[in-house]
Amino acid sequence: MIKTFSKIFPWGLFIVALTATAVAVNCGRSGGGRGETTISTLIPAGWDGTSDWEGSRWAVSNLSLARTKTAAANLSGNIAANKSANKFELNVVQHCAGLVSSEAPYLVRVKSDRGASLRGKDSAATILLIESEEELQALAAKTHSSHLGGCAGIEVISGPGLSDCGLDLTQTTVTTVAAPIFDETIKLAATEALLPQAAAANITATMTTLQGLGSRYYSGASGPAASNQVQTIYQAAYAGSSWPSGAIATAQVSHSGIAANQPSVVSALSGTTDDATMVVIGSHLDSINHADQSNAPGADDNASGVGILAETLRVLAANNIRFKRRVEWHAYGAEEIGLIGSGQIATNYAAAGKKVAAMLQIDMASYASDPAGNSGETIHLFHDDTNAILRRSTKDLLTTYLGGNFSDLGQSVSGTSDHRSWYRAGFPTVFPFENPVSYNHKLHTADDTVANATSPNLAVRMSRLILAFLAHHAGIAGADADYAAKLAAASRDSDIKMALLDYDQVSEESRPSDLVQGGTLAIFSAPETIAAVESCSVTAGAATACTSDRLIGTKIEGGPTGRSFFYVVFPPDGHNAPERAFGYSAENTPSHGRSLSVSKK
Repeated sequence: MIKTFSKIFPWGLFIVALTATAVAVNCGRSGGGRGETTISTLIPAGWDGTSDWEGSRWAVSNLSLARTKTAAANLSGNIAANKSANKFELNVVQHCAGLVSSEAPYLVRVKSDRGASLRGKDSAATILLIESEEELQALAAKTHSSHLGGCAGIEVISGPGLSDCGLDLTQTTVTTVAAPIFDETIKLAATEALLPQAAAANITATMTTLQGLGSRYYSGASGPAASNQVQTIYQAAYAGSSWPSGAIATAQVSHSGIAANQPSVVSALSGTTDDATMVVIGSHLDSINHADQSNAPGADDNASGVGILAETLRVLAANNIRFKRRVEWHAYGAEEIGLIGSGQIATNYAAAGKKVAAMLQIDMASYASDPAGNSGETIHLFHDDTNAILRRSTKDLLTTYLGGNFSDLGQSVSGTSDHRSWYRAGFPTVFPFENPVSYNHKLHTADDTVANATSPNLAVRMSRLILAFLAHHAGIAGADADYAAKLAAASRDSDIKMALLDYDQVSEESRPSDLVQGGTLAIFSAPETIAAVESCSVTAGAATACTSDRLIGTKIEGGPTGRSFFYVVFPPDGHNAPERAFGYSAENTPSHGRSLSVSKK
């Protein structure tokens, strides 16, 4: 039977609800990012925001740049996502080696909105001990049923062939990152020429082929057949390429434990100058039907992801496109049973010290409740288990190449996908998705078919996003001259001003809750057309790469007219360094930027 930790886990009623009764939850919910504050007293008296505020302790000035425009969203150093650690999960993982036994060999994390009111958070996670693979299958079926909104998340932490007991389930620190090769706000001609070549008919054809297997459930007779089919699809996508012999290869990755029946599939295109740094584009190849595992067509979830990845391979091969960095296309086995395929691969990559510059996951990308409308092509960015700086990079690419049309509303959802495995292993991740609020109610049923995948245009946009993402993060070969010319012509606007206040310079009644002793309050002023400001620390000298995750500014209402004001909080010892500020319009277009020299007087 399923066991819970009743002595240390006070939410046992949630387990009863999962195993015995129907629980109504939302697959996703929208919510804002940082809010607004009306504490105008944060703004130093007499400061109108048109110049830097020179206090008695801090000096602010322009930082000398080697280039006329700095990258809009670079990755470098250690990046921390702004998420609060779940101490209970941390405690369980630290001791899970002592919990897992031959009687209960599986340690499973289940995430659902059910516990939100109990925990005061958007979603809650439950840790379970499972005694057999059959009980794990039953749990997966329950959490994927319509009773739970169709998308509660299940994640195997430890079991035969997989042990993440040494990992922190609340992992928020990215440990191996690298800046994009090209600034995401610079449109590259070679990339622009590729995008129209992605075709919906090719994606639909792949979805139809995979649907034709009847089921791709990990443990069924079609489990290995699904892996074989995906390998064939990927190889066929680049069969006619002019790439040099050995430049690309596709192989199945065997798994141990319960996922042994269904290998993952990896296509790898070697980098022309840096094969040690890679960009990973992920999907999963299995399917599930909570009521009948022999009838799980899984068209949207997730034949769409496999089809989208295959189409990007085809377009690149047809144009003989290579990248400076290594690129890998992954299709994971046994995702629906608990992220097992991606969990083993990501853990192995981390243990081997492999350097992943960015990981983008595609899972469910061909459905919209209003496919005829503009919102039917909207790409939604999840916050769960993703990095703010990589989401910003993706938004900039969408703006540069695809006319925007995205949402970044801070959704917290019950379900998850394979990007979580990479995020927890310390790699930067991003997860573009179809509408998580008005989601596909056919998923995890016999009706998840191509006929019910209503938005092929959304799938095409996803494939085009991947092409742009690879061009900048992996560095499309041969674009250097075009990039250099456009970068030199780009202007840098320095109309963002800054004021710095130490902890004791902010009155107690005005002090933000996250401003602690030794910390610093940074206030940015920008033209009133600016709707958002973000900032990060940068490398002294060139000032072209963020060395910390971006801090998202909170808007201050009630300041001097004609300017917009935002504040961020620097932690102790985290402020005495060069800083880069980014300004965005209401349409999320990057329109202002400034590199600042910040120093104590």
